[in-house]
Amino acid sequence: MVWWGRRSDWAAERRYHAALPLLVASAALVSAALVDDPSLKMLAFCIAGFGIFACLPVFWTLPTAFFVGRRGRRWHRGDQFNRQSPGIRRPFAMGWLRDHTGSYRDGPLLLAGLGIIAMGLALGIGHNDALERSASASE
Repeated sequence: MVWWGRRSDWAAERRYHAALPLLVASAALVSAALVDDPSLKMLAFCIAGFGIFACLPVFWTLPTAFFVGRRGRRWHRGDQFNRQSPGIRRPFAMGWLRDHTGSYRDGPLLLAGLGIIAMGLALGIGHNDALERSASASE
């Protein structure tokens, strides 16, 4: 996580550094859903966790390059920002899917699909590198 965030800073690139870990996490979640061996399933979940946590520090740098806060200035970490986490809803979605399908296989597949959507969004946003560089120069 730390190494990937520093690598993103060194390369001055955010979108691909957010998208690649999401791809790894999604692939690992699909693998976890498809394998039956508990050891391989646990390994796949660990790899998915690595991908998700490697994405986080890079992902949260993306809003600073296109959101504008109060009085026309860019959004900074200290500003109030709506960070409602879907983490509260995931267990309910997993339980709902289990009740309606009779299998735990669909939960990781749902999370993998959401990871692919997030990857597409990370790649599709118009990230302005100049805004990010100007903020770091002024701080």
